[in-house]
Amino acid sequence: MRLFTLLSALLLAEAAFAQAPAARYSIKGYLTNLKGRTVYLLTQFQSASAPFGSKADSCFSADGHFSFRGVLGEANYYTVAFKDDGSAQSKSFLLDSNPITVIGHADSLYQLSIVGSPALRDQLLWDKMLETPLKRQNELMRLILKSAQKGDTANTRIYRQEYESLLQEITAIKADFIESHPGSLVSLFELNSLIPDIPNEKARHLWNHLDFSLQQHSVGIGIHNRIFFNPERKPEPRQYIPDLILADKQDKPVSLLTYKGNVVLIDFWASWCDHCRQEHNRLKSLYKQYKDKGLQIISISVDEDTDAWKKALQKAGLPWTQLTDRVGSRNMVGTQYGNGSLPINLLIDKEGYVIRKGLQGSELEKHLAVVFNQ
Repeated sequence: MRLFTLLSALLLAEAAFAQAPAARYSIKGYLTNLKGRTVYLLTQFQSASAPFGSKADSCFSADGHFSFRGVLGEANYYTVAFKDDGSAQSKSFLLDSNPITVIGHADSLYQLSIVGSPALRDQLLWDKMLETPLKRQNELMRLILKSAQKGDTANTRIYRQEYESLLQEITAIKADFIESHPGSLVSLFELNSLIPDIPNEKARHLWNHLDFSLQQHSVGIGIHNRIFFNPERKPEPRQYIPDLILADKQDKPVSLLTYKGNVVLIDFWASWCDHCRQEHNRLKSLYKQYKDKGLQIISISVDEDTDAWKKALQKAGLPWTQLTDRVGSRNMVGTQYGNGSLPINLLIDKEGYVIRKGLQGSELEKHLAVVFNQ
C-alpha cells in the first residue's frame, strides 16, 4: 500500500510538471522617489541556498518608472523589493499571466497599489474580510500579555477564551471564502496555509471544491498529497462502497453492491453539467482501455428531470451502467459523497472500499494506470 501511494504521488507531480503551460508575466510600475534606484523582483520559492527565495529579475529606474517581463512557469507569490536578500522593505503579491501595474511611493513599499488581475482583486477582498478580526486578534494578544504580567489570572482567562473563539471565527471566514471562490488563486494558497487548523475531512472537502486547474497547480498537488497521503495526519475510517439501490434506464432497481469484485468508478453527473460531458469523453477512452482488466463504470445522474437525463444519455452514448438518483445534487452528491460541485466520482477497489474521491482528467488516468499495474 505504501508503494501504491508513493507511486500515486510521484505520478501526480509528474503530470503537473509535464502539463504546466508556458506563460509570461508583465509588470509595469511607477514609484515616487524611485529615481536612481534598482528594483528587484523576487520569487518566494524558498530553499536552503535561497531562504528568501531568489531573484527573478531586476530593473534600474532613472525616472521612477520600471518594468519586468519574463517567463512564468505557473502563478505564485512574488515580491517587489530594493534588495535581493529579503532584508529590506518589500511588498508581496500574486503574479500570473495578467499584466500587472504597480503604483506607490518608494519609501513605503508595503503600501503599494498592485492591480491588474482577478487574483489581486480577490486578495484585496480577502484582506478586507479579515481586517477587523485580525486587528482584534492582535489587540487580544496584547491584553493577554499585559494581564499575565500583572498576575491578573481572571482577565487573562477571559481574554484567552475570547482569543480562542476568535481564532475559530477567523478559520471559518477563511474556509467560507475558499468554498465561495473555488477558482481563485487566493483560495489555493490560503487553503495551503489553513490545513493545519482544520480537520482532515474539511481540508479534503475544500480541495475537492477547488477548480480542476488549481488542483493541478504544484501547490494544489502538494495539498492533495498532504491531506490524502500524509501518514502524520490522523487516518480516517475506510469508506465502503455505497449501499445504494437505484433505478436504471428501464426503471429497474440495481444494487451497487453487486459490482463488488471489480474496480469500480462511480461517476456522479447531470445533463446540464458541461464539465461532466467533457469528462465522459475521457471516460470512454479509459473504459475501452481497462474494461477487460476489470474496470466497471457506473454513472449516476442527479437530474431531477428524468426526461432530460434520458435525452442526454441518447446523445452521450455511454457504454456502461446508467443509474439515476432522482432527487438532485442536494442529496446524493451534496450531502454524502461530494460538495455540491459536479462532476464528482468515487474509485472503488475490488474489496469494495473507496480508494479515492474526486479524480478527474490526467489525475484519473495516472491513478488507473497505477491500480491496474501495481
